[in-house]
Amino acid sequence: MRTTSESEGWMMAGSAAKRHAATNLPAELTSFVGRRRERADARALLSESRLVTLTGPGGVGKTRLAWRLADDLHRTFTHGIWFVSLGELSDAEWLPHTVAGSLGLQGRSNRTAPESLVEHLRQRDALLVLDNCEHLVDACAMLIDTLLRTCPGLKVVATSREPLRIWGEAIYSVLPLASPPRGVEESTALRQYESVGLFIDRARAVVPGFELTESNRRAVADICRRLEGIPLAIELAAVRLRAMSPDEIARHLAQHADILTLGSRTAPGRQRTMTASIEWSFSLCSTEERELWARSSVFAGGFELEAARAVCAADDEAVERMPDLLQSLVDKSILVTHRQQGRTRYRMLPPIRQRGAQHLQELGEFRNVRRRHRDWYVELAERAEREWLGPRQLDWIEWLRREQGNFRVALEYCYTEPGEAEPGLRMGASLLEFGMAEGLFRPGRLWFDRLLSQAPEPTFTRLRALRTACWWAAMQGDLARAEQFLDEARCILHQLDEQDTALIDQTAGFVALFTGDIEQSIKYLTAALHGFRARGDHAQCAHTLAVQSLSYTLHGDYRQAFEAHTECVALTEPVNELWYRSHSLWIAGLAVWHQGDPETAVSLENQSLRLKRLMNEQLGIGLCLEAIAWITTAQAPERAAELIGAAQNQWDAIETSTSALPGLSHLHEQAVYRVRDTLGNDSYEAAWRSGNQLTTAAAVRLALDETAGEVADRPAGSPSHTDLMTKRERQIAELVARGFTNKDIAGRLVIAKRTVDTHIEHILSKFGFHSRNQIIAWMTEQQALDTGARSPQHDP
Repeated sequence: MRTTSESEGWMMAGSAAKRHAATNLPAELTSFVGRRRERADARALLSESRLVTLTGPGGVGKTRLAWRLADDLHRTFTHGIWFVSLGELSDAEWLPHTVAGSLGLQGRSNRTAPESLVEHLRQRDALLVLDNCEHLVDACAMLIDTLLRTCPGLKVVATSREPLRIWGEAIYSVLPLASPPRGVEESTALRQYESVGLFIDRARAVVPGFELTESNRRAVADICRRLEGIPLAIELAAVRLRAMSPDEIARHLAQHADILTLGSRTAPGRQRTMTASIEWSFSLCSTEERELWARSSVFAGGFELEAARAVCAADDEAVERMPDLLQSLVDKSILVTHRQQGRTRYRMLPPIRQRGAQHLQELGEFRNVRRRHRDWYVELAERAEREWLGPRQLDWIEWLRREQGNFRVALEYCYTEPGEAEPGLRMGASLLEFGMAEGLFRPGRLWFDRLLSQAPEPTFTRLRALRTACWWAAMQGDLARAEQFLDEARCILHQLDEQDTALIDQTAGFVALFTGDIEQSIKYLTAALHGFRARGDHAQCAHTLAVQSLSYTLHGDYRQAFEAHTECVALTEPVNELWYRSHSLWIAGLAVWHQGDPETAVSLENQSLRLKRLMNEQLGIGLCLEAIAWITTAQAPERAAELIGAAQNQWDAIETSTSALPGLSHLHEQAVYRVRDTLGNDSYEAAWRSGNQLTTAAAVRLALDETAGEVADRPAGSPSHTDLMTKRERQIAELVARGFTNKDIAGRLVIAKRTVDTHIEHILSKFGFHSRNQIIAWMTEQQALDTGARSPQHDP
């Protein structure tokens, strides 16, 4: 069983599958019980006020209510709804970075995070949901106040145990679910109370077919009364049905009423009730389970089995027993699970995580486990770097995306613990390529500034960290700082008496590309390539060749550019590498176009774009959209205008443009001039606006000529591909897409497993699929497409 009432940070899932392009709200994994009046009241408040703060004690259901409220309003906000989980964020300085990241802003510009948020939201009609503000209340208040004053179309829903106390705030107190008073014990009457409904719903997840009966109705009513209708407390009690009857649970609560005095004596009664419920769960865990509960509290944003074994296992025997121990905590609702990219991730709700952290301090293991956590993520980053050029590259990209919260926690340890900065620099240095792909420049450079100041020794680790910081600064357009990083790296190389200059030559060539000194860029990159070849470093050879190909193209040496591309593909294609190859294909398309072969050029750009889509690499997608538009201005001017508009949508989201790189901006300007001249101003602007309103997925399909007949392009209200399925088949397909097994689905829908098997066979047959993975991929895409087709103008 999984509890979901309070602080569902798992709902963000970092770069996990998003429900649709206009929001990062995920699909529900458990049913939402009750709260109709609260939803209506909160919606009414939000119609009158631009800030609504949902307040109440931990476990009362603030997060779930905020999520449901946002989901109810998904068509109301033209530019989307964004959910930001703050429960695992401890440093207020990182608040704006966390919000920006949740909105998809990649930090590729040199603006501060608050500036980027204001610029992005200033002209947008959007809803921002900030969850768990209480431990960052001052920082949240300041940020929200700034955004609301500067972004007139923005509204905010916040959840917090206390109000934010800023002008214009409407406070809505979230109360526990209604519980039956003493004397109300008839089944029909009991079912009218939301707390009873929640208990029954969650009980069925533990004991399929559970019903309110003559024999258990009094006990269920007593449980809900004693737990005061607090959703998380009720869910923790319901999970005990695996081993106890309702009567036994009720008797236990009655016999241990004194436990409600645990915690702060001045805390509100309901907060003590929540504390008591968690304490009861803690008391029923074995020593091993308590220790795992405590140690796993160091993770942020979830963790997987491999990480748990490395960080939480005390010995080899515990390593072997880890799967069983994790499952035991899942069964007790201490951990919640969800599937991401085919992997199971575990996570704690904030109130439960706080109890684990408390026990970790009591065990005297806090610093030791934090260090083990840090060491695991340093090694993870280094493994990713070693295996970047290889068939697992896409797996690594997805894995590193999932772990960004844990990287932040590991870097916090490196910064706050004396003498621990060097491992943090190792981690950052190893994430150069991933950071380039994800655009993690703004937060990455802040960490480098912190850690470089604490580890000034001229070591090879510092040199590699300066290299990564230099690349990221250049990508942000901060060329003065990039050259400072480069100069210091050169000095360290000299002090180390190091003869292998390939890394520095490569970096110098990259910086020269951005300063517009193309001849110097080619010179340095050629020297770097010689050094990497000499030591057999195929990954950096491929990286250098891709950059060198761009330098040759901007220099007008298209033959050399294509030769560099050919060599890059020869290194990358046999091992199924994607990132270097996709960049090289994009550049090769430009080179071939300049040589007068637009047909081959478009084919190369399409190949690049398909790889970029596979990686969900936003910068590369934007570059390919632009390139295809440039190449096709004569053949399809209206479509080219649409693609230019779609590319601008990408640039706005990731805070960059073709003007960041000298040599590309004039190609953009020439294309705009030609298309505008061909179509006329009015037709150009209409086509540009049409493209600018496309989702990324729809823009890619337009560029690849995949749009004819697609769901995203159908008129609102016309049938979608999912209409080919029955209602039950759609339910099952959605659950398959969320990672449920056939057995799980049968239990959830209260049907036989063989019935689920039959429905899945029908789905496979209807669409010509051969595996569940195809259903998962297809359903994920259809959800995105359906959202692209929704009209945002009307409230449902």
